Parts: sequence; C-alpha cells; structure tokens
Amino acid sequence: MYQLFIFDVDGVLLDSEPLYRAMHRQWFAELGFTLPETQHLSMIGMAANKFWQYLKDNYHLSGEIADYIAEEKARKFQTLQTTPLMPSVGIEPMLQTLKRQGFPTGIASSGLLKNIQLILSRLGFEAFFDHIVSGEQVSRGKPEPDIFLQVAAHFNISPEACVVIEDSTNGVTGAKAAGMFCVGYQNPTSGQQDLSKADLIVDRLDDPRLQPLWTKS
Repeated sequence: MYQLFIFDVDGVLLDSEPLYRAMHRQWFAELGFTLPETQHLSMIGMAANKFWQYLKDNYHLSGEIADYIAEEKARKFQTLQTTPLMPSVGIEPMLQTLKRQGFPTGIASSGLLKNIQLILSRLGFEAFFDHIVSGEQVSRGKPEPDIFLQVAAHFNISPEACVVIEDSTNGVTGAKAAGMFCVGYQNPTSGQQDLSKADLIVDRLDDPRLQPLWTKS
C-alpha cells in the first residue's frame, strides 16, 4: 500500500513547458544562438546549473552561469505572473481524491520555491500539498534522486512506499534512482521524453489504471 504521493510541477500540475520554451527561444535569440528543439526537449527537468553549463560549453557564452540562472529565474517568474495558467487535464480530480482519502502529498520540483508557490496560488492548489522541496533546496538536482528522498524523509516514509508522478526523462530517472514507484505522464507538450524506466506510463492523468495506486484495500 502506497503512503505518499510526490508530484513534479512543470508539465504535471501545470502545462508550463511550452511557456518556458517560448521564453527561452526569445532569450536565446537575444544571446545570438538557437538551441535545436529536440535538444531543448531532452533537457526538460534538468537542474539549472547543468542546463546552463551545457549552453555555456556548446554555445561559447561569455557570461557567468550564476548570472544566467538569476536572469532565467526573473524571466520565468514574469512569465508565470503575466500568462494565463491552466492545470493539466485530470490533475485536479486526482488531487481531490488523494486529499479526501487522507494521503500526504509532496512536491519535488526543479523550479524555484517562489515560482512553485505562485503556480499553486494561481491554480488554487495550495491546500492540496503538505510539503514542497524545490531545486534550490538540494545540492544535486534531477536526474539525481536527492529531491525525492528529501520529500520522503520529511514524512518519515520509506522510498518504496512513495509514488512519484513525472513527465520528464530526468524526473523519471531520479524517481527510480530513489527507489520509488514512478508514474510517467506522457505530456504531449513536454516533447518525446523517454519515460521507459517508469513503472506505469499514461497519457492522461485521469487514466483509470492510476486508481489502484490510492485505493485502500
């Protein structure tokens, strides 16, 4: 019987990846390069320092990684503030069911805490979650398992009793490295992510195959 449900934010709670990619495309053009779409999609869910190290190494950026990360934070926050946000289809009924049945829920997101809080506020999801761990709270981001293990430790729940819902290769890799059951959500706007390591792959968050995960025997 699973005891804790852990959610990614971008691409799971919110279909945000198209918003971020559009923001990045405009910014990359300002910086004088174009990142191929296939490469960009493969980097969804990657920790910010790894993302910018790759761009610096491959596109000969002259600035400091810390400065690019700071600028990215500001641009993402502005995007989330000024763009209409809609939850992923099926996510709200799932969260309502988990809350009604008394399951603890956590967030493990590579994003900034203030961005996560803004998304939850704008979606009206604050009451659904008991604990948040953001990318800035762990030294090693996804695809490392640290962020998932930190959420589980907060609740004093063993990894094998946790279910993670992720939409990216990096997220699924990290969840499985943590020893957790992983649901891979094949979000079409997150690109062709390799979710093959997931224990269950769905293309809808209202897929009936998910129900046994929270059905108490």
